[in-house]
Amino acid sequence: MAKVYMITETSQFMMSFVIVTENNNCIVIDGGRKEDMPLLKKYVSNKKIKAWILTHAHNDHIDGFVSEAEENRLKDFDIEKIYYNFPDYDYLINKTNVPDLPYFQAELNEMLPRFNSVLKYFKDKTVIIKQGDKIKIDELKIEFLYSYHDGLYSNLMNDSSLVFKIIGKEKSVLFLGDLGPEGGDYLYRENRDNLKSDIVQMAHHGHMNVSLEVYAKINPKICLWCAPIWLYEEKEIPDWMTDEWLEKDKKRYRMYGTKVTREWMELLGVKEHLVTGYGTQEFEI
Repeated sequence: MAKVYMITETSQFMMSFVIVTENNNCIVIDGGRKEDMPLLKKYVSNKKIKAWILTHAHNDHIDGFVSEAEENRLKDFDIEKIYYNFPDYDYLINKTNVPDLPYFQAELNEMLPRFNSVLKYFKDKTVIIKQGDKIKIDELKIEFLYSYHDGLYSNLMNDSSLVFKIIGKEKSVLFLGDLGPEGGDYLYRENRDNLKSDIVQMAHHGHMNVSLEVYAKINPKICLWCAPIWLYEEKEIPDWMTDEWLEKDKKRYRMYGTKVTREWMELLGVKEHLVTGYGTQEFEI
């Protein structure tokens, strides 16, 4: 069976996974920030990276990857293919008819210019994923169920997250990235019958994420939380996370804290929760 390492955070909120196949090759998902790279390298440990999947262009997910490209052109890694699908910066940066223009532009400028500037170092290895694509890495099958939908602008970068299922010999894992409620609606409408998985990575660290109906279709036995302890154990919905604030200032809807998400998981009967705040988590699929 393949071994999955959900790596504990050196930087807060980051997301980083290393999956080691039976042939001792790797799949890396995101990787976190620059300060998370030493720990990632420990788990990769000079193995061949058959696939490095970048879910979306936020710094807590891909700053480490981009920093390595800027500093040494990723020479510390043996990478075969890099998979991603990011919004088109040049197309979107001049848009003004969006719900929250300063936020929209900040989202575009957070990581995309840096990523685009180093793309030349690894462009021959890149694959821009389309929804419906399938790949096979040793014994593992990967099905991409969702990719960026143009027009989802109120929560631009999170709703551009790649969603994919990795199917192992005994278990399947669904990765939701940082998908929000609107992106989750599209995922549900377009792929509801393909969502069922044994394990799910909780979207957006478990807060301000996809809806209960999405999780109900996934119907997981195990939940993966890329979250510090204080966020995972949050007792109440934060005062600032009100529908009035979200709707008035951000044009966003149905965004709740981890307390609500954990209550959803109780309703679904989930008994096992793995949390990066408690350390690197390991399991087999």
